[in-house]
Amino acid sequence: MIKIQLIGILGLLGLILSSCGNKIIYYGRQYTPTENVDIFFRESDVEEPNEIMGKVTLEMSAKKSSDKVQLKLMNRAKSKGADAIIFDDISLTNTGSTTGGAVAGGAGRRGFLGIFGSKTKYEKGQQVKGTFLKYKKNLGT
Repeated sequence: MIKIQLIGILGLLGLILSSCGNKIIYYGRQYTPTENVDIFFRESDVEEPNEIMGKVTLEMSAKKSSDKVQLKLMNRAKSKGADAIIFDDISLTNTGSTTGGAVAGGAGRRGFLGIFGSKTKYEKGQQVKGTFLKYKKNLGT
């Protein structure tokens, strides 16, 4: 019985830990890190000749302020060597995580007795998609 409860607790803990945190997904090239990143919201606003070096998606809780979200993406852009970022899409999402638990009882006269259940918790999230740019004048560095 203790073994079943321990497995249930460990499974629940793993589920909770896997649902925490921010998720940044980046596909693209990497250059020497930069110190400044220009911010744009339309590709047509970028006047400097450039190349697209990659695409990024950030998923995090909607409770985070837009300033923190922007700073997080700018820091990632700097670490990848981007000169600019275009914020392509900003959207709110609903994320759900299911927690499950089991409380097992002993075998009575009628056989196995147990209580099983699960609960789905929905949380508002935000997803921000962007494009990292490298200015052509900086491609040699």
